[in-house]
Amino acid sequence: MVWVWQYGIIYIMWIKIRDFLLRSLPYLISIAGGVLLFTVSLDNVHDPAVEGLISNISASLLAIPLVFLLYDYTTTRVSRRLQKSLANGVNDKINTIILHFVFVLMKIMGMRRQITRANIAEIRNVPESQITKKMHLRAEYTNAIHQYYQELEGLVLGYGRQNIIAPDQLQLLTELTRDMARMVVAHRLGGHRRIIAGYIKDIAGEITDWLNSNTDVTKNFDVILNNAIAPEKQAKK
Repeated sequence: MVWVWQYGIIYIMWIKIRDFLLRSLPYLISIAGGVLLFTVSLDNVHDPAVEGLISNISASLLAIPLVFLLYDYTTTRVSRRLQKSLANGVNDKINTIILHFVFVLMKIMGMRRQITRANIAEIRNVPESQITKKMHLRAEYTNAIHQYYQELEGLVLGYGRQNIIAPDQLQLLTELTRDMARMVVAHRLGGHRRIIAGYIKDIAGEITDWLNSNTDVTKNFDVILNNAIAPEKQAKK
């Protein structure tokens, strides 16, 4: 398994180097042409006027590509940092909505335990019959879930089109919003409690998969969760 991981790292590095070389190839050819033209003219051109003209052309072939190459490199780095900053901001918004939803989910299930990623993951292993017995569905809970569903769907549609959210994460969030909506509809239409319990288990699993989808997502959720806990409760942890 170690060699597979190492091969994957090397392959990713090679892809990045290859893409950089392909993007830089026109500039490198121009620079090489300027150097070659200047070198050839040193021993083969004796007319001062022609020599000056060739020197200016060579300098242009060297300077202009270098300027564009540095500009392209700087723009790429700035764009990547901006993309990462936007992604972290979107992750914070999504994690905040999910945390609010989990608060409601705990109330529905009658769970009084402290919210942690481990406790959220355990919900998917709780039998549907047990969830059905403890379930307390009220209009205020389903209204809150509907609100969180709309907020989450807006983020998924908006930032998914801008490629701020990675495709695999986008799929997870799409499945999550779908099951949140189905849960609300099932309750409002008087659906069987066991069906709703099944949606709760699916949603808990999808939330867990989302929180484990990326290290930045996990860290951001932990920060938001710790900030939401009262200081005296943090001291007891």
